[in-house]
Amino acid sequence: MSADPMRRWPGMAGAAAAAASTAYAHVVAADAVDPMKGLISDYALLDTSAWAMVGGTIMLAMGSLWVAYGLARADPARSAAPRVLFVAGALGLLLTAAFPTDAAPGVTSAVGEIHRWAAAVVFTALPCAGWMMGRRFRNRALSAVSVLAAVLLAAFLAAHPGSLTADLIGGPDYYGLIERLLLLSEMALVFLAAQGMDNLPDSNKRDISSLTDSPLTYANVGYGSVVSEGEPYARVQSDRAAA
Repeated sequence: MSADPMRRWPGMAGAAAAAASTAYAHVVAADAVDPMKGLISDYALLDTSAWAMVGGTIMLAMGSLWVAYGLARADPARSAAPRVLFVAGALGLLLTAAFPTDAAPGVTSAVGEIHRWAAAVVFTALPCAGWMMGRRFRNRALSAVSVLAAVLLAAFLAAHPGSLTADLIGGPDYYGLIERLLLLSEMALVFLAAQGMDNLPDSNKRDISSLTDSPLTYANVGYGSVVSEGEPYARVQSDRAAA
């Protein structure tokens, strides 16, 4: 199937814009947030980087929704599970943008709890969706990045302060870095998923060549038809019209 940029560029642009916005937030708030220990959500609490983080989060959500839309068009029957997960990830992203986290050291408000659980949905749903889509459409790069995101998620949970293993592995010293790598892998996941849109079969296009080139012929017998081998179907249809 020939590439159709209109099927993929909105999702790719959303993921790329999210990466650019996140990078910008890291640059302008480099002195305020420690990239090794501070969470990415902390950038949304600063006047200099809040707009970049919120805007990038929304762009990544739009990219995820575009991938879900493409799956609905290409394979609505068998892509239901990854489609729902991409939508869940997009909704989680929108909730994290709408409900900012609490300032360190911990979550103390309902808004902060919503942000925490919405982020959990994002970090869980997108790797699962990418892996399912990669397996379904044999996209090895997408499957590999999805597995990498799942591994990074496990490492982030193990290193996060408050977990049973955090102190054993020195997690508080670098869990912020792991979260950044996790988010970057999920941006790459959405980018690759959108890039693969042009390789998906289009359910709205049906191949009718097998009908017009069929070796079967229909011979009229009264009001019925008898199927036999012989002239192509198109030739018989033409003879019947002439009659």
